[in-house]
Amino acid sequence: MALDTSSQMETDDEITHTHVDKNAMTSNSNADVEMNISEGEQARQAIDNLKGEDLAERIAAANKLDDIAKALGEERTREELLPFLTDGVDDEDDVLTAIASSLGKLVPYVGGPSHVHTLLVPLEILLAVEETTVRENAQKSAQLISQALPKDDYHSKYTSMITRLANKEWFTARISACVLIAASFKQFLDTEQEIQANHFANLCRDDVPMVRRAAAQNLGNVVLSIVDTKGVQSVGPGGMITMSFIPLYEELASNEQPDSVRLHTTENCIAFGKGMALLQQNKSADRLSMDGVNVLVKKIVPLIAATIEDRSWRVRWTVGSKFAQVIDAFKDLEGTYAMDILVPAYEKLLQDPEAEVKTAATLNLAAVAKCKCVVPCPPPANSRSTSNEDMSKRPRISVARRLVKKVNALTEDDSENVRAALAMVATDLAPLLGKEATISDLVPQVLLLLRDTTSDVRLNVISSLGSLNEVIGVSLLSQSLLPAIMDLANDSKWR
Repeated sequence: MALDTSSQMETDDEITHTHVDKNAMTSNSNADVEMNISEGEQARQAIDNLKGEDLAERIAAANKLDDIAKALGEERTREELLPFLTDGVDDEDDVLTAIASSLGKLVPYVGGPSHVHTLLVPLEILLAVEETTVRENAQKSAQLISQALPKDDYHSKYTSMITRLANKEWFTARISACVLIAASFKQFLDTEQEIQANHFANLCRDDVPMVRRAAAQNLGNVVLSIVDTKGVQSVGPGGMITMSFIPLYEELASNEQPDSVRLHTTENCIAFGKGMALLQQNKSADRLSMDGVNVLVKKIVPLIAATIEDRSWRVRWTVGSKFAQVIDAFKDLEGTYAMDILVPAYEKLLQDPEAEVKTAATLNLAAVAKCKCVVPCPPPANSRSTSNEDMSKRPRISVARRLVKKVNALTEDDSENVRAALAMVATDLAPLLGKEATISDLVPQVLLLLRDTTSDVRLNVISSLGSLNEVIGVSLLSQSLLPAIMDLANDSKWR
């Protein structure tokens, strides 16, 4: 449909002449007129540019759709601008990206809530475009527009659009469906939640890896929405999480999935942990529901522990970089012994054969050690027993006391990046260990780092001595570390 600007131009000209003929205008009014004329001219210019051949001008005009709509008025925006945009979706990706972003700004200019749904027509096409940035901007606009829809339109037109996207033949539309289902799940009615949960399950099992990756990225958000809306019922017998989403989590974390899908196992584990913790905090939850939480945690935690030995170093790096968040998600779960599995798994990350993985894990050392749970002592060096029965017989100590034993190996690591990462966080263990354990277990390792051959390691230690000073005091600090620092001062190549 052609976008006609002539009638608006004539109207603007008449208004301009009328204002010019009135001699009683104040200076402020004249300024307002000039501003209105300027805005009208800019809008007309933007309309012409939107139809023009110059790419840069089309992009600039697409970024000003709200100005164009304001100049056209509500009716012409609905009847001319939106059909024009719908017909123009074969334009360059940069233009479509700007249009996708601007559609969310048109809500005030289409004629009120009853007409907001008209924006969904061009938007649905953009949500299926191949270019990622176009879809991402369209997804953001879709969420903005959905918030302005009346309830009836939301539960008919918007949810219907999501269903169509989830079932379209072209995979890019199904990727957008993953995002919108996760973003909208709380607003769905109960029957819609069942339908969209089934759509999401199908997307998690889609033949196209990119769709499964998008589903894996959004699985955690859907789980948290289910917990928020359905509560303890979601983990009971026949609950949505029990019956549908735990199996989906297991499938997406399996070795049969490509790396790009398995990379999201950690984030999904964090979401499950947060969800289960919220359910445990529900004082009205019955014992059966809490038993369900415990059973689910026992399924989830071993899967995240299994990623520690994943064949892809990128997957292991992701786990290592986010392990403090994993610990934080599960630390408050009572009666699950999740830490008994997670802390030993973290220790394996600190011994990973890839330096990048060890570095990421080491940077989380102090954050993981802050967990106030108690865990079994590590087995003796010559012991090979890892059974649950053997773990239950061992004395229990704080996480910090257990992890400080791993610092010695890290101070001698071949990678200077690992040692530099350790130097940044090692002294943060001191407040967690207390004075006696700090002096016996941590100070000797800090001395080794101060004498490291790499300047970055030494600098990192020196810059973080404040935590150590607070625990052992300046007198002991000077006795223990001052000689090493003086040696550095006398070393002409210490930096």
